[in-house]
Amino acid sequence: MRYAKTALIQTVQVAMCSALALSLLAVPATATAGDGKLTVSATILKHASLNVLAQPSSVVVTMADISRGYVDVAAPAQVAIKSNTSGGYLLEFASQGDFMSQIVVRGLANDVQMSPSGGFVMQAATGSGMTRTTLDLRFRFFLAEAALAGTYSWPMHLSVTPL
Repeated sequence: MRYAKTALIQTVQVAMCSALALSLLAVPATATAGDGKLTVSATILKHASLNVLAQPSSVVVTMADISRGYVDVAAPAQVAIKSNTSGGYLLEFASQGDFMSQIVVRGLANDVQMSPSGGFVMQAATGSGMTRTTLDLRFRFFLAEAALAGTYSWPMHLSVTPL
């Protein structure tokens, strides 16, 4: 068995040396520095990522909020976005809260109003190359008629897609 392994290793080594020798024969002996042309190209893939730095863990709805019809969340959701696209990115807000009838997001160029299921916001590129942006997003949830006072799990999920 040991002899078979040694023979196999030697066969592979001979084959590699033969391939190297043949490749050296293919290079013309008279080649000079100006005779060859090498073209290199690269494709940079679009990238966008979102990292949640801080966000509330819950939404507290009081009787005063129900009377007023909405609740303003005191603490912002802070997110860091990295993107390399000249076309910007699409920020998606997905909601799983059944206590609300409408969402208003502040902290972007303009306030954005969304349905209770969320929505999309296109953000322009802020420079060239890999850019980093930190957003402090504040939320106002307009309450559904069936909303009750209490503590609800944080309903918002954010994601980003490069354009």
